[in-house]
Amino acid sequence: MQNAGGVTFIMKEMVKHLVNLLSVNALFIFLVRKRTKSGTEYNIKLIRQPTNYFKNSAAAIGISSAVIAILIVTVIKIDQNVMIVIAAVFISIGAGRQMFASAMDLVTTNLNAFLSSWASTLLLLAKNRMMVTPTDWRSIESQFEQMLISRRLEYNLPVKLDGVKPESQQILLEYLDEHKWELEYQQAITYDDSSCLAFFHYATKQMREKLQIYDELEELQERSGGVSAVILIALGTLIWLIS
Repeated sequence: MQNAGGVTFIMKEMVKHLVNLLSVNALFIFLVRKRTKSGTEYNIKLIRQPTNYFKNSAAAIGISSAVIAILIVTVIKIDQNVMIVIAAVFISIGAGRQMFASAMDLVTTNLNAFLSSWASTLLLLAKNRMMVTPTDWRSIESQFEQMLISRRLEYNLPVKLDGVKPESQQILLEYLDEHKWELEYQQAITYDDSSCLAFFHYATKQMREKLQIYDELEELQERSGGVSAVILIALGTLIWLIS
């Protein structure tokens, strides 16, 4: 029952995401979202779901879309040109693959926002701790700056930390202690350097695991949509025109 509930939740979120992309204002909202700092907003409940739930949910949406489209065309054109039906099959499969990729976009977008937010927060923490023990934290700061650049993440702090300076230690630690559950961290985070360092190492490990999932899903999304889907749709369209 828990598995079914998780998949159902993800499918609902994916369908809402697809509706937003297909709505009249979707293009405008999508472009604005890409250009602003709203990327720090993410659905933590979605992110904490098992990876196979994402794949199964997106596959169900993509396959269902393709099958429904094929059935509709087959019923409508059953007594007409067979080539049109064949063309519709290619187009439907291509569209189904694109629907899969678009559904998966919900997950990769949320994961990117989650990783960007936490990477930025940990970088701010490193800058703060450098004022206390610069030798221990200087290399850590450099590593996270490289991560933001190499992994195509954005420096986007959460709303509560937006505009907060590195020396604002109390605000930063209060935020970390309030949101540590997102990384499933159980210990208290205090002003002590060892406490901050322990959380930092734990958070880094959790983020690397999420990065692996993000890379896997993004690669799957790119393989499913894009060129492969366009080729199928183009081939179907060509057959349709010839027939």
